Amino acid sequence: MAHNDIEIEIKIPLDETNFFRVKEKLKETAKFVKKTQQTDDYFTPLHRNFVEPEFPFEWLSIRKRGDKTILNYKHWHPENVEISTHCDEFETEIKNQDKLEKIFSAIDIKKLITVEKEREVYIYEDKFEIALDAVKELGYFIEVETIKDFGNVEVAREKLFEFAKNLGIDISKTDKRGYPYLLMEKKGLIKTNDKPK
Repeated sequence: MAHNDIEIEIKIPLDETNFFRVKEKLKETAKFVKKTQQTDDYFTPLHRNFVEPEFPFEWLSIRKRGDKTILNYKHWHPENVEISTHCDEFETEIKNQDKLEKIFSAIDIKKLITVEKEREVYIYEDKFEIALDAVKELGYFIEVETIKDFGNVEVAREKLFEFAKNLGIDISKTDKRGYPYLLMEKKGLIKTNDKPK
């Protein structure tokens, strides 16, 4: 969820033990918001393959959130670097996914992968939204996103990492590519050529 169309977040994989330890800590210190099942279908235009760069910086997805279906586009900055700082995020609710996918097909936008996850959301002091994700075929992750304006991207990222450290999370493991890339890599749908993660 972007704040003024700008999303600043970090995503870190967790082993099962730490996932449930962090969950217990959040139950004590943060406000539980909701638990949902989420399905995200990712797409790319054939004329500009989003997974071609070493570090993909654009994602286009159709997201199912309960009875809502949302078209979402993210553009990460800086482009094609190992560590992105933030992204532009635009989304709008759609009424007919089948029709939209037919439009995509007609203009050479193809489906890449489907990411399925169970997500628990917490809010900490109106500063951060924390998502605990159990992602099918990938495992456990935590996402921490700013919901308060910290003035600039650099300060916001410092606050995110500080919060994660306070939860006892190893921030050196921060994910740099996102669920769709990780899942495509696992399924052998993209070649990594032993590039650094």
